[in-house]
Amino acid sequence: MRISILLISLILIAGCKPAEVPDTIQKGLDSISIRWVPDQREDICSFKLKMISGDKIQIKGETNLPEARTEILNYLVNSGISYIDSLNVLPDTITIKKRWGIVNVSTCNIKHNPSHASELVSQATMGTPVRILKNKGGWLLVQTPDHYIGWADDSGVTEMNDKEFASWKHSDRLIYTSKTGDVLSASDTKTVVSDIIAGSIVQYNSEKDNLFNVILPDGRHGTIEKSKAQKFSQWCSEKTMTADNMILFAKTCTGTPYMWGGTSTKTCDCSGFTKTIYFSVGIILARDASLQFLHGQPVDISSSLINLEPGDLIFFGHLNNGVKKITHVGMYIGDTEVIHSSGMVRINSLDSTRTNFSRHLKETMMGARRIIGCRSERGTEAVAENSWYNSKY
Repeated sequence: MRISILLISLILIAGCKPAEVPDTIQKGLDSISIRWVPDQREDICSFKLKMISGDKIQIKGETNLPEARTEILNYLVNSGISYIDSLNVLPDTITIKKRWGIVNVSTCNIKHNPSHASELVSQATMGTPVRILKNKGGWLLVQTPDHYIGWADDSGVTEMNDKEFASWKHSDRLIYTSKTGDVLSASDTKTVVSDIIAGSIVQYNSEKDNLFNVILPDGRHGTIEKSKAQKFSQWCSEKTMTADNMILFAKTCTGTPYMWGGTSTKTCDCSGFTKTIYFSVGIILARDASLQFLHGQPVDISSSLINLEPGDLIFFGHLNNGVKKITHVGMYIGDTEVIHSSGMVRINSLDSTRTNFSRHLKETMMGARRIIGCRSERGTEAVAENSWYNSKY
């Protein structure tokens, strides 16, 4: 009797088991997602499929790429599948009324999760435009001009609607070119309004003697020294990507402490440092070392360093099942030397006869990339041609 009851129960449970999404559909949609978003650090395309009401599929998730959503839904239509569309495009215009923002602090920390206790993944300097994708409990999910995505405390970002953002892009702006400094009160030049660092962008208000009067992204007013800033439009048009300029700037950062996620002249990790160097000459590099390794012209260093030129990026790491796993990056400055952030910004040689030789760097070299001379495109984009910074694009 007990066996009969057990068999009946198993039959009933099996009969109530929901149908599974066909493998061909799941794999087809996964391939579309991976093609549009090969790395989830830079874009979002996340969804789940569920069979409901017999042969109908519910697709639920989110993406910041409308084109990806269109292709996914077209695939379902062409497959003859009946579906319920719950795939949202970010930003959600119902909850996000202002989809743009400008960083209003010298260094805005960007976290992996919306929490102060979460891992720091990147930083953005004052005046960096960001796209706001979501908000949650005082945190904004933002995408920076290098396409990197993370959570920023909303107090560090001035939110803007499309009209306000367009006005900011059309405004006269200045870019801070010195390593660090202060914005001082216009009425009392001893009062600090904010600190400011290299790459920060503020609005030009007026000028007198040796000072620019400026407006910070959140409306605060102050002054900065003329010798430490340049008109942004002029900087964009005149800034040339030369090895000498990058090396000169990089060496001013010597001794700057290492910090995981740091992307500024205050603190920096290895890729944050190379990214900061290249921004100083008007180039937006991809954020992480493994991402930077995907861009630029490959340079052969398999047998010697003879093909390297100053300004080239050298990548380090190890092989994982025959695949290069990139964990570190530095910039070649010539004469066998690399400037990089490891513990602090330092210069090491790849020549074993030098006193600053690093055996670890020499033994872990994985490859090199040349950015100088490359065209402006994702991963090596010129600030002057980026539509988030400039109104003409």
